[in-house]
Amino acid sequence: MQYLLNDGPGTAADGVSLQNHPAASLGLTARLASTDREREKVFALRHESYFAGGFIEQRPGALFSDAYDGRPNCQSIIVFRGERPVASVRVCVLDPARPGWEDIPALHVFPEDIAATLAARAPQGVRAIEINRLVRHPDFANDPLLVFVLFHLAGYMILRHGADIVFSCVRKNHMPFYRRLKFTHVAGPRSYPELKFATSLMACSRENFASVQAMMPLLDNRAPEADFANMMAGKTVAVFARP
Repeated sequence: MQYLLNDGPGTAADGVSLQNHPAASLGLTARLASTDREREKVFALRHESYFAGGFIEQRPGALFSDAYDGRPNCQSIIVFRGERPVASVRVCVLDPARPGWEDIPALHVFPEDIAATLAARAPQGVRAIEINRLVRHPDFANDPLLVFVLFHLAGYMILRHGADIVFSCVRKNHMPFYRRLKFTHVAGPRSYPELKFATSLMACSRENFASVQAMMPLLDNRAPEADFANMMAGKTVAVFARP
């Protein structure tokens, strides 16, 4: 799944040219945060992003994490520019058939709405994914390419886990972007735990995955299946823009 909106040749949804985008030529890499050191980089990046935005108070050690970071159904991806961590996203899988995989953060904000959405698809056995903790370092807060890269990588996780539906708790100013990705509004807004903003629950169903992929043709992972397997094995992979 290649998550990059395209309003024309070489142009992102907000009008930024990706063919001439400086980040595309500097080199971006990504990996799962699978060690304590890598997870600490994720927590530090989150803290810098949320603190700079005024969404949290200063925390001890300048690290921001929660109980889900230690759960087997939640994995964070970290993106580097050179050696510098610049962006991160967490993917949480809801799979009632697997012990320990029955909970995702959004369930504590929109429990009835998620239950109703899942029940409408099938009485049981629906597998869902929540995309959350999507952050960029404050120095790159206005770099749209990093957002597209995060969605691109999260898309691999969606396919790997065979998700039937993807949820995200979205701030109001980000909702137009998610609508472009075929997400629909489900409920909200409601206050979000530990953060000083409200979010609405949005969802994208499996039926829309192919059309979303077709809309975003510009990101490429050069042998994506092999690179995805390497990423899941804890290796660093490169992310490229197609020529």
